Amino acid sequence: MADTPPSQGALALVESITKLGEGLKNGERGARESLLGACSKLIAELSHPSETMLHLLWAQPAHLSVIRMGVEIKLFQAMQDIDAVGETTAEIASRTDPKTDPVLVGRMLRHLAAMNTVNETAPDTFAPTATSKSFAEPVYQDTILYIIDNFQPAHQKMPSFFQTHGFTTPNSQTDGPFQHAFNCKGYHYFEYFQKFDQEMGRRFGSMMDAWSKGRPRWFEPEFYPVKEQLIAGAECDGVFLVDVGGGVGHDVEGLREAFGSALPGKLVLQDRPEVVEHAQIGEGAEKMAHDFLTEQPVKGARAYYFHSIIQDWSDDVNTQILKAIVPAMKKGYSKVLVNDFVVPNQGAAWPQTALDWELMASLGARHRTVTEHTKLYEGAGLRITGIWRHPHSLDSLIELELA
Repeated sequence: MADTPPSQGALALVESITKLGEGLKNGERGARESLLGACSKLIAELSHPSETMLHLLWAQPAHLSVIRMGVEIKLFQAMQDIDAVGETTAEIASRTDPKTDPVLVGRMLRHLAAMNTVNETAPDTFAPTATSKSFAEPVYQDTILYIIDNFQPAHQKMPSFFQTHGFTTPNSQTDGPFQHAFNCKGYHYFEYFQKFDQEMGRRFGSMMDAWSKGRPRWFEPEFYPVKEQLIAGAECDGVFLVDVGGGVGHDVEGLREAFGSALPGKLVLQDRPEVVEHAQIGEGAEKMAHDFLTEQPVKGARAYYFHSIIQDWSDDVNTQILKAIVPAMKKGYSKVLVNDFVVPNQGAAWPQTALDWELMASLGARHRTVTEHTKLYEGAGLRITGIWRHPHSLDSLIELELA
């Protein structure tokens, strides 16, 4: 592309990146996240529209295709233990499974290097990165297979779905882009896993594990003050926290490990019977099969916790979920904790906007702003008493009490 003078916006971003770089060196909170955002904006500002188009529609699809092939031939496992000097394509290809043509492996590795997924250390010589090493882990492999094989059809069928549904926002959880793509109208996304494709459901669960890696947990001191807000004033002989729809217990176990004997009361993990039976939880916690659309059986708990539950359902269903909790709560004592995204009115980050689109495609659901969250909870007889967010996280912890 012909050289053109940089825009004022680009120059401002360069200056901002310089300052943020100093902040990163000095360990300033949020500097890493702000630097990533500023660098992304600078790339967009400096790129010609044709460069942007080719990167999005040419380089990235090829990148996904090569990553998918990498899973197929166990390329990332073959590279996992290579040192920083690297190995030749032939050496790497000799460890693929099934054995793959070194010429083909070389073509894959060159594009992975061009996209910064592996390092090219010399001619025809490659070394792993932190990213490629993670891609050898089972949860990342499952995530790649789920996104590319199992969920991409929902994206590809978006145009035909909206053509037949009048280009209106989906509001049904059994007649959305996913049901259109998989010809399963009338079946909920999670019901489809159970009835038709349990392997897809297993991969989805692994993807959620991968999603949580490296993210601050809600009970960390810089996120939500558990000691001040929950432990202080809690009754010692009751239930401290109920994790409603808590899957196999990641949050329950994390909370138990973080606070141990300081927790004044037991923890209860609730989910569908076929889910909680696979949970591995320690002393002081118990499993309970429960449908969160029905009345909450645990009365007077200090807290009822929902992690990525509200975002998955429509307002009508969420109202039913929350109203099933309200009768169990003790006025002035019990709290509802919602660990979810709160979308800003301006300047939403790409994880928020991307997941919002995915929620629409899979569940006919969406993320909510503060105003939308407030309206939903007030309609169920609750009020927001605080919203907390970790400086290194995009999700929030919303605390609710009886209105």
